[in-house]
Amino acid sequence: MKNRAMVNRRGFLGLAASFGACGFSGCAGFPSVTSTRSPNGQLRLGCIGCGAQGSSDIKSIASHRRIEMAAFCDVDLAMLDKLRTKYPKARFYQDWREMLDREQLDAALVATPDHSHCEIMSEVLRRGLNLYAEKPLCRSFEECRQLESLAASSGKVTQLGTQIAAWECDRHTAAILQSGEIGKVRKVWLFSNSGYYAKLLPREWPLTPAPVPETLDWKGWLASAPYRPYVPKHYHSFVWRVWRDFGSGWLGDMGSHLFSPVWIGMGLGRTLPLSARATVFDCGWNAEMKRQFLPLYSHVTWQFPGVKATDMKPFEVEWCDGPSGGAVPKEFLPTGKTEEIAGNKADMTGLSAEFLPPARFGEMAAKTPIGALPVQGRVVEGTDGWLISTHFNQPPVTLTKDGRPKPLKLPFLEPVPSHYHEFVDCCLDGGKARSDFGWTTKLTDWVLLGRKAVDNPGQEVRMG
Repeated sequence: MKNRAMVNRRGFLGLAASFGACGFSGCAGFPSVTSTRSPNGQLRLGCIGCGAQGSSDIKSIASHRRIEMAAFCDVDLAMLDKLRTKYPKARFYQDWREMLDREQLDAALVATPDHSHCEIMSEVLRRGLNLYAEKPLCRSFEECRQLESLAASSGKVTQLGTQIAAWECDRHTAAILQSGEIGKVRKVWLFSNSGYYAKLLPREWPLTPAPVPETLDWKGWLASAPYRPYVPKHYHSFVWRVWRDFGSGWLGDMGSHLFSPVWIGMGLGRTLPLSARATVFDCGWNAEMKRQFLPLYSHVTWQFPGVKATDMKPFEVEWCDGPSGGAVPKEFLPTGKTEEIAGNKADMTGLSAEFLPPARFGEMAAKTPIGALPVQGRVVEGTDGWLISTHFNQPPVTLTKDGRPKPLKLPFLEPVPSHYHEFVDCCLDGGKARSDFGWTTKLTDWVLLGRKAVDNPGQEVRMG
């Protein structure tokens, strides 16, 4: 391997009070989280994965006044260049094992591609370090159980990277559901309709291999995934999300974010879904492309057991990720479909309604201050009305049972630190972070069951 080595406490308590961060069902039974008091009162952090989301995480967590950015690691040394200038006292590595061996760290931030999460995160926890983990947490039920067990036995602080959980939009969504403003929950819809996933997919197939850049440890990037030749701009550093061997699709990328405040607001805690079923958009890929890539668009429905928030009645959660308006890039339309659609434009409407939120939601949203159904968000149907919540920092709205805007006085929320600062505070002062593995492993199980359904379209799939 190449190596170039060598908010205060009151605010956190406000977070716990606002959401019951450790009060929803399922946190009980896990060992209490211990604080890590460094000799200099700083949290010594090592960062593994410094590109794309990792670079954003680093910037956010480094703004805490009690953090020491001690070490950085990336399989691509080019990703470390800007960090060398900004953090001249830090040490830099290309091999995360070497970093963990050589550095005396208190915590690690892991923001590598999905397929390498479990191996790295497991070792971080085995070494007794606090862990900030990018989502999706892992890629199989077995990996999830392993990380859940290691986190519980370590007694260390863990935080899944659902950073918007600290924003008022998510906190208000949870608080409204907890208040019973819309009654008992009947059904939940989650949607992410930006169409961005299609932009990551290659337009030509097969791909042409190229020499590996000198700065990149390609075998290290592949980790435990099957070997394949390097192709520029199609795996590293961000496009890996579309590949079955490396990523988790758009559900894996956005699902944890979108369900998190509803999960908390409904008090789902450690509740597991019973089953899931999916349909996927068929864009005419050959067998090899279907093996390589996750489906372009999907619609997944999960069945959940009854919980207190539903008056103990079973409920459904639906997910759809087709592009807003049904505009499918023409190169992804099945053979013969293009001719069926009038017009000659780059994006053509060719998507059935099942991959989009129900049309009536747009009509409902138009009557509210939101003005239009957001590209990403959630809708919750209750016995006494509706809740529409965006994935952006915009206040949620409620409606009556028949879809008319309902006056809503948003509950007061105590100021809280950012998701990243909360992690640091908990590591140094004690306490569980908001997205602690004690319950987010079950949120991950939900994502994984959805992925299993997407891999077996039309079949009912269950846990395990």
